[in-house]
Amino acid sequence: MRQLKRRHNKTQTMNKKRVTTILIFLFCVTIPILTLSLFPTPCGYGLCLLIYYPIIFFVGGLSAWTYNKFSDKIKFSKIIFLIIILVFDLTLLTYFYPKGEYFPTNQLSVARQVSSNYDNLQPVDIFKATEDRNILMITALYYKFNLPTETYSVRYCFIDTNGSCDTIHKEFNYFISDNKVVTNNSDFHYDLDLKEGSFSFTDTVENQDFTFKVGYTDFGKYRKDLTNSSSDLSDKGERITGLVKDIGTLRVIVDETQPKFEYGFTRLFEKYLSLTK
Repeated sequence: MRQLKRRHNKTQTMNKKRVTTILIFLFCVTIPILTLSLFPTPCGYGLCLLIYYPIIFFVGGLSAWTYNKFSDKIKFSKIIFLIIILVFDLTLLTYFYPKGEYFPTNQLSVARQVSSNYDNLQPVDIFKATEDRNILMITALYYKFNLPTETYSVRYCFIDTNGSCDTIHKEFNYFISDNKVVTNNSDFHYDLDLKEGSFSFTDTVENQDFTFKVGYTDFGKYRKDLTNSSSDLSDKGERITGLVKDIGTLRVIVDETQPKFEYGFTRLFEKYLSLTK
């Protein structure tokens, strides 16, 4: 009877140890994967994840193996041993976590800055936020104002003898909302023709007058009349993203961007704004 009881207790201990080992592995793997899903990828095209994901599973497996191998041999509390393993695991995973502007602590810091400056935000701030890739400020701006999905950047550059266009003469941005144009260029002369479905702006560079015309709301409506265009494929099909017009040695480029995109932390940030603002 005592032997059966001992055997039963030993089986229970082994089962408890096995369950704890599995839970350690799941915890060590789940936390960094959930963190990666919450924040944007801090490196281009997610290439760093090819290295980081194997590290996640290796460290999780090592932590589980360490507990399973040595938990019965230690001379102090198993809870303290477990805490040491988990702290060491999280330290390693934090050390190897892809660094960059989207690192969790950096995003939390940016969230505090944007929240504290929320009352001072203006629609025109979307241009600087887009240039800086400040996704949380973009999120706050879209939450506060009725901004359009698309914004536009305009660049003038001079074409050199090699055909390259590296010398920027002028840059500015604009968007159209409620049939009104918002821009960061005070010398912006434009015409918005809602009947024709067009938007055009005029300018003078080195005594050369020109007019650049795009479609509104169909940005690429007049692309065949221009020098070149670029596009990408979206869920709704092809989307024109860039239009180019060469005027002598001057090249005028208008690019369409869609500043806002969502990930886990931006949705949490929007919920925070809805509760506090």
